Amino acid sequence: MVLQEKIKEIGDRQPENDGDPPAQGPGVLGPDLRPLTLWLANATELLNLAQARVLELEKELELEGPCPELSGDLETCDEAMAVLDEVIMSTFQQTVYYLTKRLYATLPALLEANPFAAPLEAGAGPEPLRVPDGVSPTLGVFQSALELSRGCRLHPDLVSQTFGYLFFFCNASLFNSLMERGGALFQWGRAVRLRTTLDLVLDSVAAMGLGDVAAEFFQKLSAASNLLCTPRACLSKMTWSRLRAEFPALSPAQLHHILSHYQLGGGQAPPPAWSPPPEEREQVTAGDIFESFSEHPPLLLPSRGFLLRAGGGAEDAGGGAEDKGGVPEEEGGLLQALSRVRRLLWDLEHDEVPANQRGLPWDGAA
Repeated sequence: MVLQEKIKEIGDRQPENDGDPPAQGPGVLGPDLRPLTLWLANATELLNLAQARVLELEKELELEGPCPELSGDLETCDEAMAVLDEVIMSTFQQTVYYLTKRLYATLPALLEANPFAAPLEAGAGPEPLRVPDGVSPTLGVFQSALELSRGCRLHPDLVSQTFGYLFFFCNASLFNSLMERGGALFQWGRAVRLRTTLDLVLDSVAAMGLGDVAAEFFQKLSAASNLLCTPRACLSKMTWSRLRAEFPALSPAQLHHILSHYQLGGGQAPPPAWSPPPEEREQVTAGDIFESFSEHPPLLLPSRGFLLRAGGGAEDAGGGAEDKGGVPEEEGGLLQALSRVRRLLWDLEHDEVPANQRGLPWDGAA
């Protein structure tokens, strides 16, 4: 299968371990990810058309009764939907794997970044920004992935879910590193740097139109950084119950770990008021302080907002497909879409042009 060969080809080109953060930019991600993104975008559109056709066939069978031809068409559509579903799942999984592998090399620098020492740069807003060198590679991955997704006209729901997975991975990776390292990171000065760096990242992705998605999946790291950068004088007066109420995103085990390793300065021990009550001590001792990577959000296929419509071609084509050669409008639109995908598959298989220079499969449809 062409898709499996393309996935294997991309995997073979990736190093087992990335030492230095990779170069960023659409031109860097494009050659590998563009074919997969096109597969994902096209398979999603075609699956929607196939599902619409199945509904039509089922209605015809209800009206006309048993019909070998209709039953055969229905079976063919079911098989096609199964293949398209497999393509969507495979391309989505490989895409997020590729992007998280690149992010894995860039994320450690965020914990070390010092936004207060970075030079001022012009940002999207009226105020200049301080962008540390360690932050730019991660933002570069986000920006490149977004530009590629939009350039390939990936369904907005899938764009959102792709970034949901990326933000989930970033949050878990950074939070686990923070909990594992502790030490100097568990004190006010470094926490302010972390909070400011995280705000810079969140502001940047919000400017990309992904603020709501990022806010949802960065809750754990945001809660930890908010706790750690609370002024020491205020934090030392807080009780366990108040801390649990103000930082609900942290589990009892995670909260206790941070508090028991927090550096108040001057050799001060954690205040007695930070100790959990007896009824929560089992949760503290038995709970895991690390985030699980297996609890990622599931992929949910979109149900509306498609570019191709049954009986009409592309959404921006300015009307339905014409009836040519006796082919019904709804079948003509599907056949045209299939023809474009077939041409794309031929190009991918025979490498007639570089992957990052291939046109969209619906170029010229309008």
